Amino acid sequence: MCEIRMVKYRKVNMKQNVLDGKETTEKVDLVNTYSISFFEYYSNLKNTYLLIASEVSKMRMLQIHSDGFSFEAKKKAIKSAEKIEQKKYLTKDSCLVNFIAAETSDTHDIDRAAELTTKMIEDAAKEVKENHIIIYPWVHLSEKPSPPNAALKLLKKIEKLLKEKEFDVFRVPFGWYKAFAIHCKGHPLAERSKVLDLTEVAKSDDDDTTEGEDLTALKAEQEAISKFFIMEPDGKMTEFDKFDYTGYEELRLYVNYETAKDRTAHDPPAHIDLMKQLELVDYEPGSDAGNFRWPSRGLTLKRAIEKRVTQEMVDYGAHVLQTPLIYDYQHPALKSYMQRFPSRQYVVRSGNKDYFARFSACFGQFLLISQAQVSYKQLPLKLFEIAPSYRREQSGELAGMRRPRAFTMPDIHEIVSDIEMAKEAVLNQLVFVEKLMTELEIEYEVSFRFHKPFFEENKEFIDSVIQKIGKPVMIEVFEQRYAYFVFKGEWNVVDDQDKAACLGTIQIDVENGERFDITYVDEEGEKKHPLILHTSPSGSIERILYGVLEQAVKDMKKGKKPMLPVWMTPVQVRLVPVDESMVDYCQEIGKELDEAGIRYEIDDRDQTVGKKIRAAEKLWIPYTCVIGDREKESGKLSVRRRVEKDQVKIPLTELKDMIHEITSFAPNQRLLLPTLISKQAIFSRTV
Repeated sequence: MCEIRMVKYRKVNMKQNVLDGKETTEKVDLVNTYSISFFEYYSNLKNTYLLIASEVSKMRMLQIHSDGFSFEAKKKAIKSAEKIEQKKYLTKDSCLVNFIAAETSDTHDIDRAAELTTKMIEDAAKEVKENHIIIYPWVHLSEKPSPPNAALKLLKKIEKLLKEKEFDVFRVPFGWYKAFAIHCKGHPLAERSKVLDLTEVAKSDDDDTTEGEDLTALKAEQEAISKFFIMEPDGKMTEFDKFDYTGYEELRLYVNYETAKDRTAHDPPAHIDLMKQLELVDYEPGSDAGNFRWPSRGLTLKRAIEKRVTQEMVDYGAHVLQTPLIYDYQHPALKSYMQRFPSRQYVVRSGNKDYFARFSACFGQFLLISQAQVSYKQLPLKLFEIAPSYRREQSGELAGMRRPRAFTMPDIHEIVSDIEMAKEAVLNQLVFVEKLMTELEIEYEVSFRFHKPFFEENKEFIDSVIQKIGKPVMIEVFEQRYAYFVFKGEWNVVDDQDKAACLGTIQIDVENGERFDITYVDEEGEKKHPLILHTSPSGSIERILYGVLEQAVKDMKKGKKPMLPVWMTPVQVRLVPVDESMVDYCQEIGKELDEAGIRYEIDDRDQTVGKKIRAAEKLWIPYTCVIGDREKESGKLSVRRRVEKDQVKIPLTELKDMIHEITSFAPNQRLLLPTLISKQAIFSRTV
């Protein structure tokens, strides 16, 4: 029996799993100071930490960030137990306790297993800012334990490597029955489980596709030397820490976030609760973290945004395409490109080959256009796609819609002949990016990043760009080009946690025309490699939803009614019949709304009018119309307007005109669920 004392009350709700998109309803109560058997505790651990069984032996580690730790060795558990002089240990200092179980696969390469385990511990310690490390052998986590001598060798190697990295390390003796006390901290990163599969690492090393991550560009980005400034529309530049941010509080918050470069999420952002309450998006426990499901209301909103952006790109003269989701790691151009894009990839195994899930539309569009016949007369040539995309973000960075792993990216690539045409294209694209940002009805901050030579050689162009933005922006000038671009513009939102995320972006790419052997025929009949503009005109659909919901949170704190932009909100009008006899009349009104391209639903439930109105309020319905005999006889609707916070009597035609006036720029999108509320399933909403 292994005695375990918990020294405080905890009700575990797996906040970190909420951040990771793996929410669980399992709750474990460990009350006050008491002892339980190992078997009881381990049963709880399996639920609390979601330890995953596998047919393959894997080193397993449970990490607890603790306020103090103690143990007492009771008696030998095996004959070859480690000889010890110190049978007791106590520290009241903060420490990171690592319960480690070595398995059979770890014995194939103990040095490699020790190095990777040490790296896991080091990364976790840096995240929680902890230097005091406890190594605790705990075979009970294991499915297929390694031989004792191999396990001890592994633990000693880990201890040695951590000490070489100047950590304060204490290793609990191996091969003993022990009692221990631990006091888990309450922050989201205090409890984590890790799995190391050496068989996968070995395979990846052989294939040069380590866990789907080519970190060359990521490391280069992190190591890049940059200078940050604030540039005003009149061309004045000020070092970011000397600028007077009076009147520009959002810009100050954004600059702080960017210069700190801390992407870790410690608490769930406010929009996570809202996206569920409004039944727009929810976690999918049957998928990987950061992958979401869209119920009908959310999918209506998603389709409305996709149609709006696609319409803008068609008006801009783009070819609308669809390209594959997965690509071959070993394709020469793709392999080279992966080393120049700072992102982590999903691995997709098919047969005996590894593929990666795309993180943008670049791959398919570049391969397609590289096989096309293009003349200089067709330039600039524009390719557009609504691209389901994937990035395997680190779990500590996942935070709802701000930073998911699966997202939908509107992505346009504009093929241009040279840098002058590229600059002209940027000025053209600024128009639709600014237009789309305005339509989202959010506060946003703009930044531009330049490779130093480009910045120094194109001052007049840069001045014209900032003038078009019309307000102070953040400027980053980097010495060494760590990726394929020399110019990058970003439109960013700052959320309720003072974190930021990029929506729209424009980049000038000077590498991939040659890398993918994309060519056009110039005026002399010669083949030339073009430059390429990478642009997301609006940002991913997920980021848009994040932006508008976080804006709603900030509005609520200012005393405003939270709203989604009417053009994208799932239901624009809710009809509320006072009783069952009015349902047919509501359906007649609904037909006219439908013909006008206005999304509506009818609350035909057997409830009081007051409850129906409150339900509409909770779902942020912009227009709620109560329908009774007086409305039917007069031909005027009693309309509650959410933004104006009033109630007006107007004919149906006036309501339609009112909605068209603020949504005329957006294409029609049907409501993707039954219009009668009594026929609608309840997925996550409470009303």
